[in-house]
Amino acid sequence: MNIVDEIFSEDCFDGNFIKEYTVDKTLKEDWINYLKQFGTMTYLDNLEQPFYSFDKKYFFTIKGLLNENKIKVIFRRNNMEKTMDFLHILLEYFEKDKNIEVLKEKEKNILENIEK
Repeated sequence: MNIVDEIFSEDCFDGNFIKEYTVDKTLKEDWINYLKQFGTMTYLDNLEQPFYSFDKKYFFTIKGLLNENKIKVIFRRNNMEKTMDFLHILLEYFEKDKNIEVLKEKEKNILENIEK
């Protein structure tokens, strides 16, 4: 999966940075299950349009609605450059026959080099 367009950016009062993206795929439950491997997931599937919030501690939070192709990403400003790369890799590995262990190793390397 890839980012098609950045449709919104905003500085937050708490020092974080929000970016909203359009991706090239409609997000379904397999997206939720994939993200669970990398952080904490809140998934409200009892709503008319299911909502999710994924938190990758020290990296970012991804929020969105199922059956849409938009994601809102809240980056921790002090780690944004390094973790933005991880976001792109995370998207790229989704639904591909790529080794998740390679992605987990990249995640570990980034975590060792970011501000906590």
